[in-house]
Amino acid sequence: MKHIIRHKVKESLAILLISFLSFSGLTAQETKAGYTLDQLISEALKNNYDIRVSHTDLDISELRNTIGNAGMLPSLTWESSFNNSLNTRYDNEDPTGLLQNGVRLNWVLFHGFSAHVRKDRLETLEALSGGNLALVVENTIQAVVLAYYRALFEEEQRSLLREVMQLSEDRLQYVEDGVSLGTTSSYDALQARSAWLTDKAALLEQEVAVLTSVRELKYLTGMQENTDLSISGDLSFQASQFSLDQLLGLIETNNQNIRNQYLNLSLLEKQRVLEQRSRYPRLSTNAGATQNNHPDAFNPGNDLPGATDGYLSYYANFSLSFTLFDGDRVNRNIQIARMEEAIGQTNLEEMKHRLQNRLLNLYDTYQVNRELVEVGKENMETNRVNMQLSEERFKAGAINSFNFRDVQLSYLQTSLNYYRSIINLVSTHTDLVRITGGIIEEYE
Repeated sequence: MKHIIRHKVKESLAILLISFLSFSGLTAQETKAGYTLDQLISEALKNNYDIRVSHTDLDISELRNTIGNAGMLPSLTWESSFNNSLNTRYDNEDPTGLLQNGVRLNWVLFHGFSAHVRKDRLETLEALSGGNLALVVENTIQAVVLAYYRALFEEEQRSLLREVMQLSEDRLQYVEDGVSLGTTSSYDALQARSAWLTDKAALLEQEVAVLTSVRELKYLTGMQENTDLSISGDLSFQASQFSLDQLLGLIETNNQNIRNQYLNLSLLEKQRVLEQRSRYPRLSTNAGATQNNHPDAFNPGNDLPGATDGYLSYYANFSLSFTLFDGDRVNRNIQIARMEEAIGQTNLEEMKHRLQNRLLNLYDTYQVNRELVEVGKENMETNRVNMQLSEERFKAGAINSFNFRDVQLSYLQTSLNYYRSIINLVSTHTDLVRITGGIIEEYE
């Protein structure tokens, strides 16, 4: 299973790298037409805060994944010491001094191959950091896509409100002209002015909503607040056809959350094996060499020939230890590790079931949203024609101002409902491709 997991993670990281290079090749500067969705995703991949943090986490995991950190290599230390003493006896002072310089090597030769288990664990941790990075990239791409379409929606809503306000202003001017001519009452003029002021207030509030949506895009792409950002594109979306059986198969193999959970389960398995290795004996060695010197300045009493000459001492020792009893600590740790591994397996099964249910719900919602977009578009176009005809009838006196206002509001509401249905369709679409592990390929 270890080789399968590592293969999946490497495949995911390869796709991620190719996608990043592809996005980086796009123009990163804003054109006169504004940022496209691809350019915004490219900026997010380079500057998004969460992605930058995840990249650093992956770099840290790579630095930790070494055989030295796993305990396979010996430790070599240099040691220097100077010891002196002063002995007084029979009113005589006898100083002595010893200068030692040497190296010492410590090496655990065998402990149940626990060093190899720790190395495998470090590799899995590095793979998990890569999986977390891929997950952050997927979530960031989804967030940028949704923020982009929400910004388009807010701009479209502003255009609608401006259009309705212009109609209200034309209606007000028409009614006021009628009051001047004596063909319209002042009551109708007050109603027309109230409608115009209401539409103007709604437009002013919508300006704030547009700024908020753009500010969210700046945050996701790592742009500073003083950066000018305008977006290009229209609020439309081509809905793809999906096969439910194919989606169910993809969620088992490509979902990044499931991949990461497999890695977590592998870590729990290695922790259990590591606890079991504690039962094995421990064989270690320590060796070294020391240069010993008795300097004349600190050994005036040694007047014998060669007494202060230096000499070398060598040693090489082996140590074998085996735990006979430790209060049953090892057995308890092994039992706990097995329980945690069982919990990890249960969490994996729960995650698969939960994601499968979510996929089924998303698929059903996606099919409904596709139809709602078509219905909403037809309804909006019908109400637009109705409003144009109603304006002519209002000016001809066939309908009153209240009827015309109702038609205006109906057109505004159906238009907003249509654009909201597009946003809902985009949301379910990105959820579907993300949950099945295909959002990076979808927007590369």
